[in-house]
Amino acid sequence: MIRSVGSNIMTELEHRQDQLLQKLDTLYDRIKSISSHCNIEEIKTSSNLLPTPEEAVLVVSPDSLPWYLNIILKETSIPVNISWHIHSSVPTDKVAKIKNFVKNLQMSNSGPKINIRLIFKCVSADTELKLSSLMVPVIGNVNILRYLSFVYPGIILYDSNDHQMDYLLDVCHLLERTTEKNKEALFNKLSSQCKEWMYGNHFSIIDLATYNALKQFTTIPKYVNKPWFDKCEKLCS
Repeated sequence: MIRSVGSNIMTELEHRQDQLLQKLDTLYDRIKSISSHCNIEEIKTSSNLLPTPEEAVLVVSPDSLPWYLNIILKETSIPVNISWHIHSSVPTDKVAKIKNFVKNLQMSNSGPKINIRLIFKCVSADTELKLSSLMVPVIGNVNILRYLSFVYPGIILYDSNDHQMDYLLDVCHLLERTTEKNKEALFNKLSSQCKEWMYGNHFSIIDLATYNALKQFTTIPKYVNKPWFDKCEKLCS
């Protein structure tokens, strides 16, 4: 009886996800129709810049690691100091993966620093960025990337007025959460305009968010554009 109830819940969730994907298809077609009348040659960065925080806390699931951090650590002119802690909720078999991730982060040892604390915790599937105990956290890798694009506009290119770009970011979030049967379809939506990069003629937040979602997979599927992925890997390592 319990198995039957669990099976019914999963079926209902898959049905709801399929409905959401159909709605996204409709929205995507409308956006393509509108954007076909526009000439998108380059991605503009927003002028609404945010100050660089002195301290921040990232609460991270070991199954949703922030692989985008390294590109910021490499490109920013302000040194970043990273400390980290593994919460007791993390299973022993995931500890090696976390330690390997942290080991490869490129940290600076000189000058005044931004302090970022990573807390690896198996509570929420979504990464949380906390800038203050009094502020509502930024939730989810895609939304954290949106925030970082305002702090580091020269590193992460994002135009907050571009609705198609925001649509593709929402698809990236779905790619992190969807079932196996939907992953290829979602990736194909993201890469439908891909020549050298996913969107426009430059590496942008879309490439970074897509790459970060793919890095959560156990293996990189064959349908992923390998030259594109290798370029992202080089930028983020």
